[in-house]
Amino acid sequence: MALHPEGMFTSGPIAHLVGLAAGGTDPLEWEMLRFKRVSRTNHWDASWRCALQPLASQLDYLATAFSDEFFATCPDDTRRVWTTAAGSKPLPEFMTELAMLLRLADRGRHASYEEVPLAVWEVRTQFPLLRGLDDWTYDGEHASYEDSVRAFIESEHPFCFYELIPRLTQALEAQALCTQSAAFAASFRTLVPEATPEVLNTLARTTFAHMAEHHG
Repeated sequence: MALHPEGMFTSGPIAHLVGLAAGGTDPLEWEMLRFKRVSRTNHWDASWRCALQPLASQLDYLATAFSDEFFATCPDDTRRVWTTAAGSKPLPEFMTELAMLLRLADRGRHASYEEVPLAVWEVRTQFPLLRGLDDWTYDGEHASYEDSVRAFIESEHPFCFYELIPRLTQALEAQALCTQSAAFAASFRTLVPEATPEVLNTLARTTFAHMAEHHG
């Protein structure tokens, strides 16, 4: 099986950092602060997100550089997860197998939700701000769900954009996917029962109204 650890040097965040260090007239310290600014994760973001090809190259490198001595220094829980995942395979072989599967996935077409059903961990990663939407509604405090959403937005104003815009984006994406895929819609209703079409419509409409009035 061919290994391609050189991808660590040609693509991905490390290669981008080195490109910043190699060119430009601004201080490298500025570039690091800019890099942090554009790549920072918020509390709802998955910190492990990475492009598939550089990730595969990192696995290839780990396979070539692997040693039992270094692996023994890893935390017990980490070693248990890796050895469980590898099963009977040696860890370097498992790493290269993962790298191969990543490259195959990256080169192939996107799988439809009819072929590969939506998983709960996907929802947590792709639509984290749509979980717990009914937490905004308190019995007797607001006359309607729309009023509760409006009250939440107003309580966060003028810094409401921090969560308001990504939540709106996630709501619109979920709505679009529900209309495009019956399989996605069915799984989404099961995994995020509080994010009903009515709730998502209310969230989008109220958000747009606030943005138009206060941030237009």
